[in-house]
Amino acid sequence: MSRRAVLIAAFACALIVAPGCGERELFDPSEAGLPVVDAILLVDRPLPPVYLRRALAADAPYDDASAALSGATIAVRDGSLAVIYSEDPLNAGKYLPEFPPVVRAETEYTLDVVLPGGARVGAKTTTPPRFDVTDWVLLESTTLDLRRALRTYEELGDDVYDAPENQVTYLDGLVEARFAAPGGLGRYQVGISSLDVGSPFVIDADFLEEEDFEDFDRDSGSPALEAADGFVRLPWLAIYFEGRHRISVFSVDQNWFDLARSSPEISGGAGPIAGGNAGDGFERPIFHVDGGIGLFGSASVDSIGFRVLPRP
Repeated sequence: MSRRAVLIAAFACALIVAPGCGERELFDPSEAGLPVVDAILLVDRPLPPVYLRRALAADAPYDDASAALSGATIAVRDGSLAVIYSEDPLNAGKYLPEFPPVVRAETEYTLDVVLPGGARVGAKTTTPPRFDVTDWVLLESTTLDLRRALRTYEELGDDVYDAPENQVTYLDGLVEARFAAPGGLGRYQVGISSLDVGSPFVIDADFLEEEDFEDFDRDSGSPALEAADGFVRLPWLAIYFEGRHRISVFSVDQNWFDLARSSPEISGGAGPIAGGNAGDGFERPIFHVDGGIGLFGSASVDSIGFRVLPRP
């Protein structure tokens, strides 16, 4: 993964509201100029940077400098503890925490932003419980019978990609994550990353033109999922390349879940993932941000690594 998990990266494009990020406008034209918050807290990871930008009109040329909001005062509070942020001198609009603590499970965090003119932007998130996939398995494609269990990062670290159990032939079997819904929340999203830059395509799509292949991304995400039965299953529609892949299952807070289910283009286009898609038909994304738009959300995450082999 890059600076954040794969599907979090998909949020950045949508939240900045830059031309070219998607065909659907995410806000009314009158909202151009609104502050845009972009920060995700992951349980058991250090408190992350906060990205602060302004929404640009759809017909305005986009660049980082014109969108960045500089000179703000930012703090993230966890009860009585306040972590102060300072702007990154090398990246306008990116604010870094001083001595970032590790994000705790089942804890409320409050974001407080004071803009140079005195306007305030605020948001809250309550982090989910710790989340663990109890079983990563490969199923038979037609019968859904168990074929074998996959090895995990906890067992092998990065050697997981070379484990015999984790060599998966394209279109042969289905990868499934099984878990108990933590605290009964049942809100999830899945991120998928092809880790070998330059690895060849595994798909065989005679109907695609050569330039069409340029549109396939190595990072993508699922729709918002409710997964009440305690599993998500990865369809081959989400895999385009040979080589090493990482699947990350995120147990998400209400803020993340509401934005993902109300903005399908944020998912990155991984296609249907079995587990129960959550809602559609929203006229406007759901932003749990006071005084602006964007996402101040949180999640717990578990991941698996495997290698995709071409068909014989």
